[in-house]
Amino acid sequence: MRSHAKSDHRDALTISVVLFRSPLDQLQALIDSMIVALAAADLRGATCVLVDQSCDQYYSDECRNMLAGYTNSAELHIRLIVRDENDGYGAGHNVAMAGLQGNLHLILNPDVELARDAISLALETMLSDESVALLAPVGFDASGDPEFLAKAYPSVWVLALRSLAPAWLRRLSAEAMARYELRDQPAQGLRPITLASGCCMWVRREVFDAVNGFNEAYFLYFEDYDLSMKMSTRGAVMEHSGIRIAHHGGDASRKGWRHILWFIEGAARFFNRWGWRWFG
Repeated sequence: MRSHAKSDHRDALTISVVLFRSPLDQLQALIDSMIVALAAADLRGATCVLVDQSCDQYYSDECRNMLAGYTNSAELHIRLIVRDENDGYGAGHNVAMAGLQGNLHLILNPDVELARDAISLALETMLSDESVALLAPVGFDASGDPEFLAKAYPSVWVLALRSLAPAWLRRLSAEAMARYELRDQPAQGLRPITLASGCCMWVRREVFDAVNGFNEAYFLYFEDYDLSMKMSTRGAVMEHSGIRIAHHGGDASRKGWRHILWFIEGAARFFNRWGWRWFG
């Protein structure tokens, strides 16, 4: 697989990461993991665009200083775009991708770390099966516990449980939450999923462009679910249990009321577009 990827698909993969005052130690860990994964896939010169929407000059300067240490990387060419406005997560990735050309694109959060073989497995999967429009990994938290990033189609009830309900009510509704998190469908190899997490997803660029990328009406939350639904109209949305990441983020309910409001707004927009489901 390596020689095939190197000789015929040297420019197949591009990468984007959107920043908003993101911890630089996490970003550095992500970049280090990308370089290791690119080297393991025998890829050189992949372009990664970082879009800084922090609107904070001090943060941008600190970010530039950190990135200077990667100037001579053979595997990864990093480009930093500093914006003077924050239009949201999806809009940031759209900005990055507007200046990139490639067959496949990797969308990442700055709080993710890739396993060493993540890129090689993803490229092998998507280059061998052109029906796959979007490919998702399996995720684990810092303790090594599974995060269940892939989801079934949500209901209002299960979203309220996850974001607003007290712990005792979540325990009583554990079965419904397990179905939403696909815990009743053990991940083994490649499987179809309904919704993928925007913290890490490989997209086939021609399909992403055909569905007009991320819907920028979403500021934060549910733009990845909306993209999953759009991509599924033109190809398969799949999860690969062999592709692994560590994820250090998530859980809107712990980030304050502003995030909860963005979550509710995103959910309403998603249901208005794709259909309301109240229970289940």
